[in-house]
Amino acid sequence: MKEQGKALKVWAWVFIVLTIVTPLFAIGSIICSIKYKKYNPEKAAKLLNIAIIVGIVVFVLNVLKITGII
Repeated sequence: MKEQGKALKVWAWVFIVLTIVTPLFAIGSIICSIKYKKYNPEKAAKLLNIAIIVGIVVFVLNVLKITGII
């Protein structure tokens, strides 16, 4: 059971890193963070906050890039 929790944590981090490339990966990191809550609620809450912040920042940067502002 612990191994599955560790795998979810690893996948959440992978999705957070991939969010920088494609903002759609933010959805995957948020889902993995929520599922990880049953294994370690404290770390999952931090992971969820990181996933949301990274997703929003990258989304805004991509919108600015598309509109030609940056």
